[in-house]
Amino acid sequence: MKKEMRSEPRLPERRRGTLTVNGVTSPCLFQDFSTKGFLLMSTKNFVVGDIVDLSTELYPGQVLKCKVEVRRVDGDCYGTMIIDISEPCARLCRQFVAEIYSDRLKFAGR
Repeated sequence: MKKEMRSEPRLPERRRGTLTVNGVTSPCLFQDFSTKGFLLMSTKNFVVGDIVDLSTELYPGQVLKCKVEVRRVDGDCYGTMIIDISEPCARLCRQFVAEIYSDRLKFAGR
């Protein structure tokens, strides 16, 4: 069994988003959230080490924006780590992850 290297688990939540590279935007799918990174699905090709600007609306009118580094590539899926995020966006991300985690614990406890 492969040892989990992440410092926190990623929660299986999906959101549509936008990635921007060199001023060019394209859609993507955020999948598996944590406060440290995401799994992204995109039709764009990236390699380990690429830096990408990401944005996604987590709540109506509340957009998470950050810069991530591609850490793992598996076909059209990219494991990323957040390398630059403003404090308001970091708070938004923590709130979102905490709510997802809380909701999953409530559901599992039924």
